[in-house]
Amino acid sequence: MTVAVATCCCACTSPPDGSDKPIARAFDQVLHWSDLRQVIPVDATPADSAALAHQYITAWSHQQVVLHTAELNQTNDNLDMEAQLEDYRRSLVIYNYEQALVDQKLDTAVTDSQIQAYYATHRTDFELKDDMIRARWFKVNEADGRVLRKMEQRFLNGQGEDLREVEVWLAQRGVAIVDRSTTWIPASELRAEVPMPAIDAVIARNGKEVLREEASAWFVEILEHRPRNSLSPVELVRPDIRSILLNQRKLELIEEMRRNVYEQAVKNQDVETFAP
Repeated sequence: MTVAVATCCCACTSPPDGSDKPIARAFDQVLHWSDLRQVIPVDATPADSAALAHQYITAWSHQQVVLHTAELNQTNDNLDMEAQLEDYRRSLVIYNYEQALVDQKLDTAVTDSQIQAYYATHRTDFELKDDMIRARWFKVNEADGRVLRKMEQRFLNGQGEDLREVEVWLAQRGVAIVDRSTTWIPASELRAEVPMPAIDAVIARNGKEVLREEASAWFVEILEHRPRNSLSPVELVRPDIRSILLNQRKLELIEEMRRNVYEQAVKNQDVETFAP
């Protein structure tokens, strides 16, 4: 096993005679000055240049030794790597070209009608894995039962003036309303916030209810409930549908490109099939 390393000048400049002299060798692989200059910044100080050169030469030498050892220990089944590397290169070139085409020509505008149409024709793909709800709730601690009953009545009544009185009452006590009325959440989130046995029945019934526990009470309003295995709300799967539609367009665009360039190549007689 042979590794030879030449002494690197501090400023890592090219040899004065302009030749591309070797500066390191590992087995049959040679590292030249031109290779080293590609990894050393032109504005590096002499000290930094020397340090970077030494680091690169050391790493290069170690890599070559490991690579040589690995090649010597390859089995016959793994010796032919050139074909694998060439296949990878071809795939990478094609992928880069297709990605550039997609970035340039793909229409990324997805309308609500397109989302609704896909949703309507693929309903079985959007079954819920968990109960989903839209809800509002808050918890209060109130020792005065009369006050609590009064606020419960105002809350359940649901009229404008009554609700404003409830909101003022909550503000005076620094109680925040957890509002999930505009977004769908798993029912498990509400169960965790309201650890009462009756909460499942509240979820199933929808509407407003108050659950008491000694001097505490949970005020819960279920605006909408979708049980597990039912159809997911379109709002919940809108991002997924948009991704699906864009991916379909991408595949169609690539397929059209492949078909067009092949047809053009045949027309130009750049592609021929010979009879056996």
